[in-house]
Amino acid sequence: MNHNGYYSKEADENCLNMNLVIQTENKEKDVLVIQQVKEILAPYHPIKTGEPFYLDNQFYNYLTIDNNAPVAQLIDALMQIESIVSVYQKPLDFPPM
Repeated sequence: MNHNGYYSKEADENCLNMNLVIQTENKEKDVLVIQQVKEILAPYHPIKTGEPFYLDNQFYNYLTIDNNAPVAQLIDALMQIESIVSVYQKPLDFPPM
């Protein structure tokens, strides 16, 4: 984040982020439009890394969040949301399994 509070490529390159995959039912293409998801992830600055990937009637949303995020707690909280099928930390360079 730069001094104005906005994200920039330079700031993003200087901090460590983790990748998170949120799998939703086919009616929820963009996971960040779900208010509960936005509230849970907001403190960890979620950024979409691309368009959701569609496979077998489900969308896979790829996000980066701050490296200091409590992943286990986030996964537990996100899994309580009805339209979410699965949440996991994505290892680098691997497709969804």
